[in-house]
Amino acid sequence: MAVHLVPTGRTALAAGLLMTAGVEGEWLLNPQRDDGTLTSVPLFAVLLLVSLAGFVLLVVAASGLRRAMVSRTRPARVGAAMTVAGAGLLALFAAAVLVTGVVDGEPAGLAFVPFLLGMLLLAVGPVTWGLSLRRRPPAPGVAPALVVSGVAAFAALALEPDPWHDLSLVVMFGAWSAIGLLVMRGPRGTGLPVRTADAAGRRH
Repeated sequence: MAVHLVPTGRTALAAGLLMTAGVEGEWLLNPQRDDGTLTSVPLFAVLLLVSLAGFVLLVVAASGLRRAMVSRTRPARVGAAMTVAGAGLLALFAAAVLVTGVVDGEPAGLAFVPFLLGMLLLAVGPVTWGLSLRRRPPAPGVAPALVVSGVAAFAALALEPDPWHDLSLVVMFGAWSAIGLLVMRGPRGTGLPVRTADAAGRRH
């Protein structure tokens, strides 16, 4: 059955933009004090809702890309599963931070556990997935973009001081927007559904 990547590409593009707007908007507008207490609950809530929407769309985009895979090797399956799970944990993190922040006036410390676990999965999963797709990517450039997103996720974990942590997140989110643009072009720029194009290649 043919799987067209245009909807997945649009979702990945939107996910990257929303994640950047939410997370980096929080850094720029700073609705929290250094001790974590909120200075503006409405602003905090809006930014977290934007981030949450981005993370949910990332789950959808990664799942769509996973379903469209031509390569079904074990590393590809494991890397894709880790990527989807990591995105899901980031969505859980955003939801927990939003609820506890609005209710208690500051996010609960335990709410950041899913963030750490999710980022760890998003550091390893996309790299494994991207390297396994080098020979049969769904579209040109997707494999290296996945690797870049994973490396940037690792950098965001390793580089705690700002601005390096936030810059790493921007690169990670931007890589997913780039993946969206790449897959919207279709396999080898044909615009064909993934498996349709693959079958056409075998016939010729």
